[in-house]
Amino acid sequence: MTETDAKVTTAPVPERTELLSHALAALDRVASQHWRKGPGASFARKDLSFGQMHVIMLLHELGPMTVGQLAEMLAVSMPSVSSMLDRLEEHSLVERRRDESDRRLVHAQLAARGRAEAEEAAGFRRGAIERVLQRFSDPELEALLTVVGAVERTISCLDRAE
Repeated sequence: MTETDAKVTTAPVPERTELLSHALAALDRVASQHWRKGPGASFARKDLSFGQMHVIMLLHELGPMTVGQLAEMLAVSMPSVSSMLDRLEEHSLVERRRDESDRRLVHAQLAARGRAEAEEAAGFRRGAIERVLQRFSDPELEALLTVVGAVERTISCLDRAE
């Protein structure tokens, strides 16, 4: 982060820590409530874990990935990813295939059923967000865009630092 980024913090540290804690809890609560009402309920009926749902959404958003790439993105071991993929294959949501040029590599990709499930979940997410944003005033939308821009800049700085 730059010097300018460091100066953005205006609240005293204990107050800022409390603000961050409340913001995180609020966003987590809202996301969880809406997830359980929509695609989360659908996935739960299929007896899938949050990690398995995350794999489906990653493959939907980023395309085929190796077991190692998924493990890195999920911050779990490769055997854990393999176990999740076993379960997803049982439900015909994911397919695995060996890399043609390096047989040690295994690629995971969504099966047709997995794509349909992911598209349903993504559509629910988009629709839910749109319904909420429709109720915002213009100044609230502008404030949200300012905050989202700040989040994107911060993530970019953190990515460059790693």
